[in-house]
Amino acid sequence: MRVNVFADGGGWVFEDLKRHFERAGADGLEVFASTEPAADADVWVSISPSQAVASPDLARTVVCVHDLYTHSDIYAPWGDRRAVRKAGALALAHPSQRRILKGAGVALEGVPTHEGPLGALSIFDVRGEPTPRFSAGWVGRHDAHGRKRCDWFVESLLKFDTARGRPRAVLVGRDLYAHAERLRASGVECLHHPRESNPIEEYPRLYRQMDCLVITSSTEAGPLPLFEALATGLPVVSTPVGWAPHFAATHPHYVRLAESTAEIAEHLRRLEGEREQLFEEREEIAALVGDYRLESWVREVLRLAVSLMAACC
Repeated sequence: MRVNVFADGGGWVFEDLKRHFERAGADGLEVFASTEPAADADVWVSISPSQAVASPDLARTVVCVHDLYTHSDIYAPWGDRRAVRKAGALALAHPSQRRILKGAGVALEGVPTHEGPLGALSIFDVRGEPTPRFSAGWVGRHDAHGRKRCDWFVESLLKFDTARGRPRAVLVGRDLYAHAERLRASGVECLHHPRESNPIEEYPRLYRQMDCLVITSSTEAGPLPLFEALATGLPVVSTPVGWAPHFAATHPHYVRLAESTAEIAEHLRRLEGEREQLFEEREEIAALVGDYRLESWVREVLRLAVSLMAACC
């Protein structure tokens, strides 16, 4: 059986996902990736819900949804993501997506669906050594829509003022040069790791340079850095997006919610004081996401794809 995983654009996340799918092939199951859907496949996985409409047969296509966007009637019969209405199966990354789809009039009854976060790759494991000084990290990209809000991370560090000085900043991602320069110009030590020279395989090492991760997004369905940081044994300060409220509800000491740069700065002050204790609790932190691994998510999506072939033929 030939499974075609396709997506065009979407940045490094989609490109990484295509590679992860290709590595998951097995005897009798050929998985190959492309930017456009391949006509000679048996079943398809569309990583992008808007590009799924190009699939040769939506009844044999798994459509993945990775965000909580609702703008411009995207799920309407005429919207960019109208393919979800005819998809053979769905992969949803957050429980709110089911509510969004139902609200848009998408019939989900009887549609095979995998619901759950993508999780971190298994290469992310618990850090073994403490950092030389308190360090706060931010992972992602500068986006034109302003949803990631790396400037919030910068502002929170500039609000931070203790006798020991400001935390070291660790920036990992794409188009973060201006943010790194602003921090350095303000006297903040900044380790900047551009995505173009650091593939995902390098990320576990980069997370180990942090004592905590800060998430500043205005909307997320995950995000992946939340799971990657927790898998490393790092506490997280996050805006109330994606799965952060889920973990904060049961483990508020490990995932701390903030709705302003002032709240982020205050959490960082407290984390600095609790740094040694949280390092000792790193195994407990990592256990929060032990059941969520990206390889498992990939296998579940492929299982859905294979089931569509069996149902159709």
